[in-house]
Amino acid sequence: FETNPSSTSEIMTTRFTKCRICRDGKLVTGEDFIVSTQTGLIVESTSKDDDEVIDLGNKILAPGFIELQTNGMRGFHFTHFEDDASYQKKLDEVARYLPSTGVTAFYATIPTVSSDDFKKVALCLPRS
Repeated sequence: FETNPSSTSEIMTTRFTKCRICRDGKLVTGEDFIVSTQTGLIVESTSKDDDEVIDLGNKILAPGFIELQTNGMRGFHFTHFEDDASYQKKLDEVARYLPSTGVTAFYATIPTVSSDDFKKVALCLPRS
């Protein structure tokens, strides 16, 4: 993990405690993991007076995976467009399911389809 050396005395933080984290390829215990709630950066803390403390009960704290290429899942193919509402509902179901597998972000891949179909699908996909 990379840390931001700036002081956390001026920023709000969340401290994850009683967790296992990976350091140098090994799971270690006894270290707290502190994140700035303003920037999302991992920070160092000189105080135990963080704004929020989350006890993970010896669970592993790890970054999520990013699915870089998926055509769909759970019976839904990203090129199957019926109408905006049902497409968005199925896309949301995929987005809610993926974190249970360790995936925290994904790119919906649209394989070769007609130009008209692509336009319909593209309008339903989130933009970042």
